[in-house]
Amino acid sequence: MRSGKARGKRLARIELRRILPLLLLAVALPVNPEEVPAQAVGAITGRVVNADQVGITDAEVRLPDLARRMMVDEEGAFAFLSLPPGSYLVEATSPRFGRAVRRLEVMGGDTATIVLELDPLFRLDELIVSAGPLSARRSETYQPSSALSGMDLARALESSLGETLAGEPGVHSSYNGPGSSRPVIRGLGGDRVRIMEGGVASGDVSNQGPDHAVAVEPLSAERIEIVRGPATLLYGSAAVGGVVNVIDNRIPRELPRVPFTGNVTTLGGTVADERTGSLELGGALGGSWAWHLSGLRRSTGDYRIPGFAEREEDPGDEVGHAEEGVEGILENSAVETTRAALGLSWIGRSGYLGVSASGLDTDYGVPGHGHAHEMEEEGEEEGVVIGMEQRRLDLEGSWRFGRPVLQGIKGRFGFADYQHTEFEGNEIGTRFTNQQWEGRLEAQHSLRESLVGASGVQVMGREFAAAGEEAFVPPSDHLGMAGFTFQELDLGRVRLQGGARIEGQRVEEKVGSTSRSHVGVSVSGGVNWALAGGTSLALSASRAVKLPSLEELYADGPHAATFAYEVGDPDLDAETAYTLDATLRFTDGRLRGELTGFANLFEGFIYQDFTGGEEDGLPILRFEQADATFTGLEAALELSLVHTGKNHLMLEGWGDYVRASLRDPDQPLPRIPPLRVGTRLRYDGGTLRGGVGFTRVASQERVSPFERETEGYSMLDASVGYRLFTGGIVHDFVLRGTNLTDQEARSHTSFLKELAPMPGREIRLMYRLYF
Repeated sequence: MRSGKARGKRLARIELRRILPLLLLAVALPVNPEEVPAQAVGAITGRVVNADQVGITDAEVRLPDLARRMMVDEEGAFAFLSLPPGSYLVEATSPRFGRAVRRLEVMGGDTATIVLELDPLFRLDELIVSAGPLSARRSETYQPSSALSGMDLARALESSLGETLAGEPGVHSSYNGPGSSRPVIRGLGGDRVRIMEGGVASGDVSNQGPDHAVAVEPLSAERIEIVRGPATLLYGSAAVGGVVNVIDNRIPRELPRVPFTGNVTTLGGTVADERTGSLELGGALGGSWAWHLSGLRRSTGDYRIPGFAEREEDPGDEVGHAEEGVEGILENSAVETTRAALGLSWIGRSGYLGVSASGLDTDYGVPGHGHAHEMEEEGEEEGVVIGMEQRRLDLEGSWRFGRPVLQGIKGRFGFADYQHTEFEGNEIGTRFTNQQWEGRLEAQHSLRESLVGASGVQVMGREFAAAGEEAFVPPSDHLGMAGFTFQELDLGRVRLQGGARIEGQRVEEKVGSTSRSHVGVSVSGGVNWALAGGTSLALSASRAVKLPSLEELYADGPHAATFAYEVGDPDLDAETAYTLDATLRFTDGRLRGELTGFANLFEGFIYQDFTGGEEDGLPILRFEQADATFTGLEAALELSLVHTGKNHLMLEGWGDYVRASLRDPDQPLPRIPPLRVGTRLRYDGGTLRGGVGFTRVASQERVSPFERETEGYSMLDASVGYRLFTGGIVHDFVLRGTNLTDQEARSHTSFLKELAPMPGREIRLMYRLYF
């Protein structure tokens, strides 16, 4: 009987792999504009101007939901014709004058007119595509969301995704060295924060251990979006803590203006002798095809630190250090990365269909796992180096119909073939392999003029295996399916949203031939109330369900990254989170900002608990369940000091705080980030921009059993950028200094905080050429 069921599941997986691409191809079934009655289409016309209402001649205007773009004429005017009726975001960007985003309603047979005034400091109301089924301005979203793009992303770039985002409010890093740092959102990480590329899973095993790298390259991103709080309705149970969606250009979504375009980036840094270069090319073929080709190479050495790496076991009242290793260097922290991608898309007036193939190879050291010189002198192990390889195939499409009920459809399918090998010197220690595919299909619909929404399905399959000394998770197969729906009611100044998702998974552990199935139902509701003067209040509440992960169910073995023997529990139940978010946004006037308070009440929170026992000389860390509470605050503010002509001076402030505890027993949870506040004085003069910032991270004295307190620290950073125009070519120069006072800093969210401090003083220079 069991073999028959197994054959049935294998056949189901095979059929899903065959059917999903066909379903997603249906996304781009062409609807010929000539087939739509003339009275059913509309148009958008307008101008792009600066603060003096003078037309801007170098601006590009986009309709993100239709993947259409055009350049303005010599007076800053533009026109989009033959548009299906509906609600559209219009985005205008200029390399000299900044950005603007506005929403317009297009009626059949009518022309909507708009004037877009660009703002060089535009950020707090930027475009967000990951917080709902359709693109939205930040002020329109129901959950706290943010995005990094352009010069802001260039200034924040690091070699890992976690460190690139660690300066955003509510976001920290699991810091396990420069090669493997994952985002931690509101104190939640691992399998509760979903890392995606273009809306589907990244396909790596970074959620299984802090030493496993995220298979995403930040330098190749066009924009990175963060949704703080549960995003389970759209993206699944692994998004109960939040979502990070990396969006790049390897599948072209818009037709380029010219047959050949691209950019070249070079980057050098002092703290690890970093040398990085990337090339991105693209263009148009004929009237409807677009192509993409890109590559990247990064090389760094061991990075510099203030003093010694390891902190003493019992420092007393003051922080001490074990004077071992090389002073001023974190050994075994070098990184080597290579990435390449190729993409091709067919793009019509109302949608597109594209495909891409990409590969990413990374070799990186894992600090704190022995020292090469000690092996020779004392017979200890050499440092562990991980060699990671991933090959991806992605298919994506979108189409807007403009029908009275079915307005559009979009989908994405991704397949990732991943493996990484942990080398101990020249010996192979442990090898992980993961073949994962995921597909999602969404249909946007309008039941009446004021009631719109989206419904969809999501299916994923995964085959995982590990072999070697630290294969703490057995080989397994994982199959998941879900259906979801969102509905939004527009009442003018008040908009209401509600949604639901039902999700099921089956995890089969191959060694013991056991399997577990789980089903979860998540629901959410929200209100966005537009107050006077560009102020809005967003409230959202949800019941979000997280299904147990593979390692939580079946872990059984030593895990060097956590310095423990990890034990799972196959009888774990689904975890349920009841959440409430309240966000006040104000986007007009001299003072702009966003203030958020949140509360998450977990039933059956899955966490790792030290049992007090030992196995193989390591403390036993067992996955348990108990009720838990997370509460916190986040803030981001901007005050315009000077905002005239080409000179713009702004004072920014931000901060975040989270408090997390088990309710029974009443005790703090481990690795919860401490209070953090920061300020930055920022100048933008068109071609010249810069800033100086200060961040204070408080000490974390509220710790769980078997966890040490972490000292607070302060960071001073500065940056200056210059943009040069030579004909149609744009040159960007960015000089950045971080940790300018060479402060010793240890991240409380890191398993390696006692062995791997943050990097010391660094000066980094980046040059990027756009053509």
